[in-house]
Amino acid sequence: MGKNKINLLTKLLVSYLLVLLFPVTIILFYYYPYSADVVKEKEMEWNAHITEQFMTSMDAFTRYVYNLPFELVQNQEFKMYQTEDNDYQRVLIAKEMKKYNATDAFIYNTLLYVKNTGYLFSKTGSAYSLEDMRTPGVGFYYERWPYTDVVNTLNTLEAPIVRPVEDVMIPGHNRVRMLTFLQPLPVGGVNSPGTVLIMVKEDTIIRMMRSVSEIYKGDFFIFDAQGKPLVASNESLYQTSDDVSQLVRGMDDKTSLSSGIHTINGSSYLVSHTVSDKNGWRYVSLLPMTDSLQGIRTIQLNTVMLVGGILLIEVVVIYLSIRKNYHPIKRLVDFAIHLFAPQGSQSMNEIDTIRYTLSGLSAANTRLDEKVKGTLPIMRDNLLQQLVNGQFLSWEEFVREGERVGVSLHGPEISVIVISSESSGYEDAALEHFREWGHFLPPGVQAYLFNSIYDHEFVMLCSHEHDFPLKKVLAQLQQRIKEEAGLITRFGIGKTVDSLCPQAVHISYLQALRTAEHLRLGQSHSILVFDEMEESQAVAVSYFADMLQSLELSILKNEAAMVESIIERLIGHLGSDGMPPHMIRSIYLNTASVIFNGLLRFRHDDQSVLRLTEAAFSTRYTPAQMSSIIRDSSAKLCEMIRETLPPSRSAGREDILAVVEAKAMDPNCSLQLMADHFGMSVSNFSHHFKKTIGQNFKEYIDRLRIQHAIRLLLETEETLDAIAMQAGYNNTSSFIRTFKKIVGVTPGQYRSACKG
Repeated sequence: MGKNKINLLTKLLVSYLLVLLFPVTIILFYYYPYSADVVKEKEMEWNAHITEQFMTSMDAFTRYVYNLPFELVQNQEFKMYQTEDNDYQRVLIAKEMKKYNATDAFIYNTLLYVKNTGYLFSKTGSAYSLEDMRTPGVGFYYERWPYTDVVNTLNTLEAPIVRPVEDVMIPGHNRVRMLTFLQPLPVGGVNSPGTVLIMVKEDTIIRMMRSVSEIYKGDFFIFDAQGKPLVASNESLYQTSDDVSQLVRGMDDKTSLSSGIHTINGSSYLVSHTVSDKNGWRYVSLLPMTDSLQGIRTIQLNTVMLVGGILLIEVVVIYLSIRKNYHPIKRLVDFAIHLFAPQGSQSMNEIDTIRYTLSGLSAANTRLDEKVKGTLPIMRDNLLQQLVNGQFLSWEEFVREGERVGVSLHGPEISVIVISSESSGYEDAALEHFREWGHFLPPGVQAYLFNSIYDHEFVMLCSHEHDFPLKKVLAQLQQRIKEEAGLITRFGIGKTVDSLCPQAVHISYLQALRTAEHLRLGQSHSILVFDEMEESQAVAVSYFADMLQSLELSILKNEAAMVESIIERLIGHLGSDGMPPHMIRSIYLNTASVIFNGLLRFRHDDQSVLRLTEAAFSTRYTPAQMSSIIRDSSAKLCEMIRETLPPSRSAGREDILAVVEAKAMDPNCSLQLMADHFGMSVSNFSHHFKKTIGQNFKEYIDRLRIQHAIRLLLETEETLDAIAMQAGYNNTSSFIRTFKKIVGVTPGQYRSACKG
C-alpha cells in the first residue's frame, strides 16, 4: 500500500512539475536572452550614432582648415612670391591675416609662414620670426618637435601633414596640448611660397566629444588613415594596453560603421568606429557596458535563483499538500499571490498566476526600453538644429531622418519662432507652459521646441496652414506665461515663402534671429514678424569704419586722450534712437575687439583680461550694458597706456625754438616728428606748443619758412621751385598759396615790387 502511495505521489509530483517547468523554461531560455539581445542592439546603435555624430562635427570644423590655404592663395593682397623682408610688408601681411580670424572656437591660432620674410604671421595680427619658435614663452615652442625639424618642415613641406596632440609652450609661458595641421601654399605644389600652420587645442576637441551627448560616458579616439593616434580622451587607456591598438589594426578601412563588444584590460566595452570619407580619419568609441546591460544580467541571475527556489518550494508544497489531502492548485496560487504581492485581494488560478508573472517581467523590460529611448529627445533636438542651420540637402532626407525620431512637419507653411527672455529661471518655468500649449493646437498643426545656442532663448518650429493665426495664438501664450509665471517674453517670427525645403527653413530661422535681436535691442514690441520690421535709415558704415581705424591708430600711438574721445563718440552712437539694432551689435563687437586687442598688447597673459574678453563676447547684452562694458574696458586700457608712457623730455620755450629752427626747413618736419622728439603724444605736444609759444605749430613753422623764402627772393635769382624746396615745401603750389596768405601777394609779385 505504501508503495502504491509513493508511486502515486511520484506521478503527481512529475505531472505538476512538468506543468510548472513549461512556462519557466520559456522565461529562462527565450524571454530573458531575447530581452538582453534587444537592449544590447539598441545600445550599440546608439553608440554608433554618437560616433558618427562626432565624426560629422569634426568634418564640418576641419573643412575650414583644409580650405584655408586655397583662400590665402586666392588673396591678391598677399603677393607672397614678391614679398620682401621689410617692416612695411610684414605689417601689411599681419593686417591682412586678421581678416582670417575665424569667430568659431575650434581653431586656437593660425600661422602663415612666408619664406621670403622668414616670419610667421598670426591670425591675431602678431608676427613671429623663426628664432621665436626656438625660445619658450616668445613664440610657439614645441617640446617634442626639434627646432631644426620645425625649420626644415616649414621650408620644404610639399604635402599636408597632421601632428598628433603634443605639448606646446605658447607665448606667455603657458603649456597647451595642441593638434597641429601643416599645409603648403599652394596645397600639393612645389616651390611653395609658404606654409600654413593651424593649431587646435586638445581641450576643444575633447569638449566637442562630450557635447555630442550629455549622458555619454565613454572614451573617444581619433586615428589618421595610417592608424597613428591623433587625439585620445583617455590617453592612459591607450598607453597602458595593446588591446586598443590591436583592435584598430583589425578594423577594415572599407567598413563605414562597425560595432561590437570587445574586452580591453579585462573589461567589456561597446566598440563603435567609423571612417571619414573627407580625410580618412578613424573615429573609435569605447563605451563601458552600461548599467542597463549589467542590470538585465542581474535580473537573469536572480530569476534563475528565484525559479530554483520556487521549484524547490513547490515540490515540498505539492508533496505536503497531497499527503495532507490539500488542493495543490490552491496552495500554488496562494503562494504566488504572497510572492508577487499583486494589488487588491482578487484570487487567481494557476494560469492567472503565470500571466501576472509574465506581465511583471514585461513591465521590467519596458522600463529598460524607456531608458534606452531616453536619448530620443537629444536626437530630435539635434535633427531640428540641423534643419534650421541648413545642413540637409533635400526635404526628403529630412523626412526620412524625422521618421526615426518622431518629427513630422507636413503643413504647407513652416514658421520659425525665436523665444527670448532676460529673466532668470526662465527655462524651466517657460518649458512647462510650452508643453501644455502644444496640447491645445488644432489638428494639422505641429510644433516642436528645442534649446537655442544662446542662454535664455528657445527655438520653435511650427507647421501650419497659410491662414493659421499664429501671431494671435502666440500672443495668448505670451499673456498666459506673463500672468502665471511672471515672465516677460519676446517672440521673433520668420516664415517660409517658398515650397518646403531646408533652405527656406534656414532663411526663416535667420529672419527669426534678426527679428528677435531687433526686439531685444529695440524693445518696442513683444511679438514681431520679420516682414513687419520697419526699415531703418541707412547708416554711414564708412564713418564707423574710420572711427574704428582712428581708435586702432590712437592705441598704437599710445594717445590715451584721443582713445577716450573716440570711445565717448562711439558710445553716443550706441545709445542713439536712429541706430538699427544690427548696427548696434556690430559696432559693439568691433569696438570691443579693438579694445581687448589693445589690452592684450600690454598684458597678454593677464587672466582677468582673458575672462573679461570671454564675458564680453559670450552673452547678448542691452545697449546700456554694451556701453558700460566698452567704457570700463577703455578706461583700463587708457590707464595701462599712461603707465607705460616714458617720461617727457625737457620741453621749455628755448628747447622747442631751438629744435624748430634747426628742422623748420626740412620738408619732413611735422607735428608728429616734434612730438616724437620730446616723447609726447601729438595732441599733448600741440597743446603744449600753443601754450608755450603763443600760436599753433603750423602757423609758426609757416612764418619761419616764408621769412626764409623772402630773403631768398631778394638776395638770389633762383626759381620759385628751387626757393620752395629750400623753404621746406615739396609742392610749389602749396608754397605760393601759403606765401600769399601771409604776405598778401604771390612770391613773383613780391619780387617784382621789391626789385622794380
